[in-house]
Amino acid sequence: MRPRIDPQDVDEFAVTPAGHAYARTAKESLNGLLADRPPPNVTRTIANHPALLAAMQPLMAHVAGEVLPARERELVILRTAWRSQTPYVWAHHHAAGLFVGLSETEIARVASEDTSEWTLFEAALLAAVDELHTRSVISDDTWKRLADRYTEEQLLELPALIGTYKTLAFILNSCATPIESWLERPAVLPADPAQSC
Repeated sequence: MRPRIDPQDVDEFAVTPAGHAYARTAKESLNGLLADRPPPNVTRTIANHPALLAAMQPLMAHVAGEVLPARERELVILRTAWRSQTPYVWAHHHAAGLFVGLSETEIARVASEDTSEWTLFEAALLAAVDELHTRSVISDDTWKRLADRYTEEQLLELPALIGTYKTLAFILNSCATPIESWLERPAVLPADPAQSC
């Protein structure tokens, strides 16, 4: 499918304030996973609205940080990608999930209603994504399980992470943003049965 809004040209983006900001943070983002790659299509798509990108860039950089443990962060992002049916995020964060220690089997299990093979805490993280996706609130039971381990800072970070990736899903899906050609054999997003209803 052709993009509805083309990502900004790499060279054109590189000379913008957002391009300079991206270049400064790329080495730190995802432990340098993107450091040797051109700026991703998500960033260059949003760059068509410079004020929006300037507003979103700090938040995107922040939630990619270390407030939440990397494995848990990627688990949450992948679940959000699956629930939102966002192939772009799934492909990129499949690679990022492997990079931070999730196995192929675990990533495949993210796209399942069955949480019995996850730890109780990991199941609570997946439940938080599902609850925010369907009802826009984390239930009392899930919150209690999360609060047994997470600090208040982390409890605030979690819905911010999920919400940031939900916003990106809206943009990426609506703009039909393509997955980069440099992402070799991008992982295919499993269908969410709840989306077919």
